[in-house]
Amino acid sequence: MKNISKAKFIITGGAGQLAREFCNLLNKANAKYIALDIDKLDISNIDKLSKICKEYKPDFLINCAAYNNVDAAESEFETALKVNFTGSKNIATLSTELKFKAIHFSTDYVFGGREQFIPFKEQDETAPLNKYGISKLKGEQIFLEISPKNLVFRVSWLYGEGRQNFIYKLLQWTETRNEILIANDEISVPTSTYFVAKNVLEALDSNGLFHLVPDGYVSRYDYAKFVLNKLKIDALVKPISAEYFKLPARRPNFSAMDSALFFSLFNLGKKHWSEYLEEFLVKNKFE
Repeated sequence: MKNISKAKFIITGGAGQLAREFCNLLNKANAKYIALDIDKLDISNIDKLSKICKEYKPDFLINCAAYNNVDAAESEFETALKVNFTGSKNIATLSTELKFKAIHFSTDYVFGGREQFIPFKEQDETAPLNKYGISKLKGEQIFLEISPKNLVFRVSWLYGEGRQNFIYKLLQWTETRNEILIANDEISVPTSTYFVAKNVLEALDSNGLFHLVPDGYVSRYDYAKFVLNKLKIDALVKPISAEYFKLPARRPNFSAMDSALFFSLFNLGKKHWSEYLEEFLVKNKFE
């Protein structure tokens, strides 16, 4: 990790699982930071955002605030845009005006899927299938358009300490359902918040757009089976097509990303998604 002990950070979306991971690492590095959730800082309000930035004078702002309810975004598109586009635009504008570095996060859902299982690279054409993906794509585009010296990381299927992730939901389902149906035709890369936060803090001096995921990819169904097997939970899990659920938002069948560019540029090592996930399950003692 870079020597960040003398830097000052603002972390938005402070109650979320990614923000909490950044807080953990910044605490260990003895760095100065404030982490603010929406009740203290709504990034869509540029006046309040500007006031806090002028008072705190950060060297870095890490934007972990996002509207990420994929299905609700279909009927709440303006709300999704308010956070994912307007908030992103506000941060980029202020970073240029007040001269701090900003880091923003986007998603694999900017892609529309593909028939061949070839992970997407940064330069591949985007084609979001749902309004959440559209809002995130617009956000990353305006962010770098206004402030090309800033950083955007596309991540996928995040999990960490908290309840807003697939692992927590899966474990809840094992307690309340006799049979769990999981899509076997949605494929991407489970990504730990520790993996993301650690690598972002290594790359603060860089700029531009990067994919940031571990190696490999997996279906939702095999992801679930992996978790339950590691935790020795005996549950009946059945594979099924995502179309069965008739969810409001379409998901890409395959949205795995290739992060070779980032890791070759910074000469950092990465492991398979399953290794990070196993470490997470052991550390958090779910059993």
